[in-house]
Amino acid sequence: ANLTFGAVSDTHLRTAHNGNGPGSNWPDKYFVAALTYFREQNVDAVMHCGDLAHRGQVRELEFHARAWNKVFPKNRAPDGHEVVKLFVNGNHDVDGAGYGDFVAKRYPDPSERAKHVLATDMAAHWQRIWGEPYEEVWHKEVKGYHFFGRHYGPSETKIMGLVKEYAKKAGIAKGPKPFFLCSHIRPHSKLNKALRPYRNAVYFFGHWHRSAANWNNIYFWGAQPAVQVPSCEPRGSGALGSDAYIAKAQIERVEAVGKCRQGYVVRVYDDMLVISRREFGVGGSLGPDWIMPLGAYAPHPFSKDELKKKIGEPQFKEGAKLGVGIAPEKADAHERVHPAIALSIPLADGNPESRVYAYDVAVAGAEGEPKLYKSVYAAGCNMGVGHEQAVTTLNVPLKQLPKGDVLTFAARPLSSLGTTGRPISATWRRIDG
Repeated sequence: ANLTFGAVSDTHLRTAHNGNGPGSNWPDKYFVAALTYFREQNVDAVMHCGDLAHRGQVRELEFHARAWNKVFPKNRAPDGHEVVKLFVNGNHDVDGAGYGDFVAKRYPDPSERAKHVLATDMAAHWQRIWGEPYEEVWHKEVKGYHFFGRHYGPSETKIMGLVKEYAKKAGIAKGPKPFFLCSHIRPHSKLNKALRPYRNAVYFFGHWHRSAANWNNIYFWGAQPAVQVPSCEPRGSGALGSDAYIAKAQIERVEAVGKCRQGYVVRVYDDMLVISRREFGVGGSLGPDWIMPLGAYAPHPFSKDELKKKIGEPQFKEGAKLGVGIAPEKADAHERVHPAIALSIPLADGNPESRVYAYDVAVAGAEGEPKLYKSVYAAGCNMGVGHEQAVTTLNVPLKQLPKGDVLTFAARPLSSLGTTGRPISATWRRIDG
């Protein structure tokens, strides 16, 4: 690769309720794990798309600097080359002191509180902690590739002005060689419109905490791809986004999707850009790389139709069986018991090129009765390959089942782009008593 950089977002490190250290549930170990992996991949730079400090406190940004200096002392990799910081702040860095009134309660005196809040003097704190000037919008060049960043707050007009300046000065708009923009929030309509002449621009943003297990994290609001960077927060993010295309009925948002801490490694070659998706909690790839051939933009290789051609269909392995049984009885908060059927869906890992993301389930009963439709995320779909669960369980209350003495259950695997594999099915017979 000509250039390699890591990308993370939304680390949200917090201080403990008492004292200035990290909260016990908010360790910096996942940020350290991400940086360590980036070091192993010999990155030239690391991008952070904001929301470093959860409550906008100085100490929370210092936690990040401590982690950075542990992995890249003096901004250097083990072989001595410089690793460039491509960092922007987010709404929690700027406004975080107000979240839950935590900081106000901890520092009731306004003058004392001001000393601990980044927004009091963001420029001074940024300079001291990161050793670089704080610029609302910035430009950095890494190994001949151009990066533009916008901190949270300033208008998009400012970053567009900087892009235009370098388009004239450095000719970044010429040829297929990509250049990169990053901010905490997504690019909006005016910026998307202004970027249309620059077909080689690639935008990265955070904020949404959506899992990179979902191929829909690549967006087109203009002529360029905008890639959402997933969260790497200590508690993990199970945010799979709005997946209405999957479910004919309400999708079951089970905890078993996995508490993920994710990010990317981006490699740039003469003829393509490759984004590798990674989970940093227990480790592992999140599936096939996203590959964008450079200069081939009719249609764009990251468009949904083109991605579907690459992802194919997830499939069950030959001989996979759908299990149907009675779910253990469980009382709700009102001590009512809701008897249910338990479906045991085996992991659909028969096609390694297409990772299963969810299952559509259909239940058919007596002829003429409407079918029941359910959907459930694949257990562990947020985690790295090899860390998924072997079985996804879906409980269907008996009172929801169609009428009929014989019921047919069918489960079909889906990718995050909605491509579907072949279903497996099982029958279940009611027996009186």
